[in-house]
Amino acid sequence: MKKRSTLLTAISLISMIFLIYGCKKATAPTIVTAEVTGITINSAVSGGEITADGGGEITKKGVCWNTTGEPTIADPKTNEGTGSDSYTSTLSPLIAVTTYYVRAYATNEAGTSYGEEFTFNTKIADGDGNQYSVVKIGSAIWMAENLKTTKYNDNSLITNVTGNAAWASQTTGAYCWYNNDMAFNKPIYGALYNWFAVNNGKLCPAGWHVATDAEYKTLEQSIGMAQAELDLWGWRGTDQGTKMKNSTGWSAGQTGNNASGFAAIPGGYRFYEDGSFYNQNILSYWWTATEHDATRAWYRRLDGDNAKVYRASGEKPAGKYVRCVKN
Repeated sequence: MKKRSTLLTAISLISMIFLIYGCKKATAPTIVTAEVTGITINSAVSGGEITADGGGEITKKGVCWNTTGEPTIADPKTNEGTGSDSYTSTLSPLIAVTTYYVRAYATNEAGTSYGEEFTFNTKIADGDGNQYSVVKIGSAIWMAENLKTTKYNDNSLITNVTGNAAWASQTTGAYCWYNNDMAFNKPIYGALYNWFAVNNGKLCPAGWHVATDAEYKTLEQSIGMAQAELDLWGWRGTDQGTKMKNSTGWSAGQTGNNASGFAAIPGGYRFYEDGSFYNQNILSYWWTATEHDATRAWYRRLDGDNAKVYRASGEKPAGKYVRCVKN
């Protein structure tokens, strides 16, 4: 009888241990979404880090995305296999100039969990194949970089004028690189264009156009400039220049906070009168598509040492930068 009692006790202990540990249910995993990088016109890169598996085997993991928010595994997704290792995922195919929402996901027997949601915009390309980041400012979609194309959107070439005297006397569309140094300036500042190139109507990629004076006013108002100041000449506003200037690329103490997403950097300009280059790292100009009179067109200017935005008109042969807006 003693042996029987001992056996029953042992069986009871085993049963209890099984009930306590063997039947413990898994919980949903915990996962962190990797920030989105490598954005192009039709792809991007994200990923995930599983910080807790919830006591169950990870049977699926990846990233999911959509254009409406809070994506789930019912939306387009990647599948990066099993296990709790961190992973990287390529999101593809995507549509150019589109806002996407992305989350990492992980699945175990208890269900599927999602990481933090990130939002990004795919890029736009020009006829040369240059790709540009874009940003929504107010209700408009702007390029967040200066234009750098050497072709109009009908694939015809824009004249590259290097000589100073030739630039000053040019009466048709032309472009150049600051100090005629393409290798250094193209990736950072983009190209300088005279207003004749702007007025061609084909400078921006198809479906886009050079920002007008009115569109700059709308941008400025959307970041806080008073209605009464929009039509003024000279320095206007309060801190709108700071909101348009990039947080890097300016001299110490002159950077902006880029609250607008415009990401302006100080590329300088080319003087209309003699074709000389001036003031890189100090200030920058942008043409608008709006003519002022027979010899001048409206522009915007930002300086490192000024928090406001300068509005005036300039001589059409001048070399200034260009931002495009989606039609």
